[in-house]
Amino acid sequence: MREYDAIFDWYVTERSSVIGLPQIEDLTRSLPTGARVLDLGCGTGIPIAQFLIGAGFEVFGIDSSPKMIASFRQQFPRAQAACERIEESEFFGCTFDAVVSWGVMFHLDRAAQEKVIARTAASLNENGRFLFTSGEEEGTVEGVMDGTTFRYISLGVDTYARLLNENGLELLDRRHDKADNYVYLAGKRN
Repeated sequence: MREYDAIFDWYVTERSSVIGLPQIEDLTRSLPTGARVLDLGCGTGIPIAQFLIGAGFEVFGIDSSPKMIASFRQQFPRAQAACERIEESEFFGCTFDAVVSWGVMFHLDRAAQEKVIARTAASLNENGRFLFTSGEEEGTVEGVMDGTTFRYISLGVDTYARLLNENGLELLDRRHDKADNYVYLAGKRN
């Protein structure tokens, strides 16, 4: 999203250094040592990729903002990184033990979200996990960050559960976190 290029300077100073970490820590408890993790919409990599790399996981990051991915590459030169739209990505031609998409899915329209869910499901290894945030209720709202307008699209719990199921994933958990993000956790059915 080019909007993130517009707010880059604000983002790097205002982004919480702990957002999503409790959920990522929970997710990683079930992952094998050295697991391969894809961070969709990785931004600068802080704090999620930073935590994952520090915990010894092999991290891959995708973001559509050239400024965000440049920062990611500078901070984490050993991580694989691609500047592309996640709904068009081939996910490095790899499979993963986990895919994380914090604060990204709701920026995509319905068709793009459906593509990302299908592509994510296809890229997960046996027992793989998919953690993402979006709204609990179906609908579209607008918000402003640093003077830039963003549109947020939620397909709602029932639709996400159906799409996950249709793609071989099971909705394992869903809940609000302390910062009022709505978090979904899905697992690959064997």
